[in-house]
Amino acid sequence: MSSAWECRDQADQAEIYYNQPLRTKNRRLEEENMTLKRLLRENGISWRPQGSSDAQSLAARVTRSSSRRSKVLPHLPVEIQLRILSYAMTSPFPIVDPLSKPKADRLIAREKIKANKIAIHFLATCKAYHVEGTQFLWRNNSFVFTTPEALRNFAEVPLVHRQTISSINFRIIAKFYDDEDRTRKLPSTHHPDFKKSPKLVVHRRPKEHTLARRGFRVYAYYQLIDFLEAMLPPFQPADDSSDLETLKSQKRPRLLPNLERLRLDFVNFGEDMLMFPPAQLHDLACHQMGRSLNEVLLTGLPSDDSGFRVSTELGGLLRDEGLLIDHAPTMVALKNGVRLLPCDDDVCHYSSKVVRAMSNTGRLHLHDHHDHPLPRDEFPPAPKERGEPPASAYHSCRTIWKRVPVKLDDLDNRKWELYDRVSGLPWDDVEEEIMFMDMMEDELESPECENCGKRHLGAVLREEYSDLYDDDID
Repeated sequence: MSSAWECRDQADQAEIYYNQPLRTKNRRLEEENMTLKRLLRENGISWRPQGSSDAQSLAARVTRSSSRRSKVLPHLPVEIQLRILSYAMTSPFPIVDPLSKPKADRLIAREKIKANKIAIHFLATCKAYHVEGTQFLWRNNSFVFTTPEALRNFAEVPLVHRQTISSINFRIIAKFYDDEDRTRKLPSTHHPDFKKSPKLVVHRRPKEHTLARRGFRVYAYYQLIDFLEAMLPPFQPADDSSDLETLKSQKRPRLLPNLERLRLDFVNFGEDMLMFPPAQLHDLACHQMGRSLNEVLLTGLPSDDSGFRVSTELGGLLRDEGLLIDHAPTMVALKNGVRLLPCDDDVCHYSSKVVRAMSNTGRLHLHDHHDHPLPRDEFPPAPKERGEPPASAYHSCRTIWKRVPVKLDDLDNRKWELYDRVSGLPWDDVEEEIMFMDMMEDELESPECENCGKRHLGAVLREEYSDLYDDDID
């Protein structure tokens, strides 16, 4: 199968651009309306209509009658009211595309049938319930975004609520286009559950008499770039008259400043179907958002060269000693929506690694790809895992314990896993190789570790691994 050209579809981009000015215009009208109301209040002029007195008297009568009835009802303590409000604002399922209308072709069957089950009308009861319930709404729920536009709309949520979000999920569905009537299919090796290759949903586009790229096209890795760019919302920087120190102290805000865990579900990313990602991915993942997360979970990336390149680039999002998990596909996009793919016993069978785990130990120092030492206070490593790891004879300065998830849908249920700091792989995968290297080095005892000065299995030798830490990390 020929590879699809990576591009942004002009028809879709035109629709997005056409709808964008509407929200900007509404915001401008609201600001103008509030300015006029403030001028009227300052001059002692009421901005309410003439018939508002009747409405006020009616509201007063309703309030007095409701207050008389409320004296008969039992009074609940404030703590119980907040507990009830917290349960009412918590959904048992992730909320898909908040503040945006989700598209049916990007939802699974469960999300189409079942609602969020949130008693949202609680927020309209009174001002106190609105303030407290809004905090519970954004703090207690998990969110799934299926389009970059929905993620951009999430910037309308006040920063005080976005700061409470530490985990988020992106569902990136590859969208294919073609100007000819050709049948395209996913490879049968994409998932073991496929008895035959499923047909891809290909959107027809007319042939245009322009120099725009024609043929089989896909919006896949550019969609990933748009998701990452939406994590950097627009803001108003300091004016040109500010001094250099003020400009340096003003950091660009993040959409989710306290984000720690990111899950990316790649859907319909077949092997040998996509080209290498554009260069913007490296700039976003490794520079503008580099070293900001503790854990990145990838599902559905192709196992070809392009998928390996994307996985390596997304590893730049992680802090030192961060955990990168790569899982098989969990979803497939069909004509009638997204279908979940089965997993064996609902247990994760994934490959994982720890990124840059030797950067903060002993005499091995962290350098960037320009060979300049990075300040440790600005790029701190991932926090240590809570709890006490099990005892192991292989634990030394070369190994690190991490808590890894047991199930994808239950990331709080975790187990301890021992990793090799040098290669970043689980210790069980490199144990035999390290033991063989130690036997070749010294048949009687392990070599002396140049990192901690002790003798242990898998001692770190500076000369052998210096090229992994002092050279370019790209």
